[in-house]
Amino acid sequence: MKCGFNMYNPVNFRASISDKDIDSFVQAKQHFSDCYLMSTLDTLSHTENGRKVLKNQLEYDDENPKLINCYLYKPDGEKEKYTIPAKSALKGYEKLYEAQPNEIIRSVDISVGEYEKKYKAKPWICRVADNFKTYAFEKNLPSHFMKVLTGKEPRVIAETDFNFDLSGYKKEVYELFERMDKEKQHSFVIGTGPKMLDGRTWHVYVIEDVNLEENTITVKEKRGNKPRKMNIDTALNTFKYITGYFDSDLEATSP
Repeated sequence: MKCGFNMYNPVNFRASISDKDIDSFVQAKQHFSDCYLMSTLDTLSHTENGRKVLKNQLEYDDENPKLINCYLYKPDGEKEKYTIPAKSALKGYEKLYEAQPNEIIRSVDISVGEYEKKYKAKPWICRVADNFKTYAFEKNLPSHFMKVLTGKEPRVIAETDFNFDLSGYKKEVYELFERMDKEKQHSFVIGTGPKMLDGRTWHVYVIEDVNLEENTITVKEKRGNKPRKMNIDTALNTFKYITGYFDSDLEATSP
């Protein structure tokens, strides 16, 4: 069986994942420490260009539909293909196959794990956490995964700053929220730091909606998949950072 990873070679035929496959990311639940990845796939499914990127980067192999190809951008900007068995467990990832029923998400997890083992590209703080985790795809910054998946630098507020929450970034956040309120085509996630929410620290949530008239933000975490609306001031005093894209940011990566 063909598996492992190979250098990307452009081909005319692309067995891209379907809209139904992309819709499944919204309901798929997190089972490992990959909230950054799960939230990113979910939020990219919210926009037209985000969905195009997902179809461009993820496909069922044209020679064998039991294989899934994931395309990631190397540190030098070139695209690289990772080919993963959809159902038969790849050695070393048996627990992942048992726990995560979504075969596309499994394949992305494995691809990111192999990518990180090969390039050691994770931010240093995340590599420290690897010593306490089973898989290299666990514990990562969403901005890093977003760039590896899309090839585009995301917008970032305070992701790696020495802050506990966003209260000191109110002007910057409100400018972003004003645009998000007007342009509903956006793919952003918001993360906690040392402060606990839902019994967890350092957790990543999808931003479902911003409503400035109500002064609320609606977020969703991927273990329970239940939207949670909160006052924006509460959010500023709870979350540490925001990162993501407006749909226009992804035009160049979605043919």
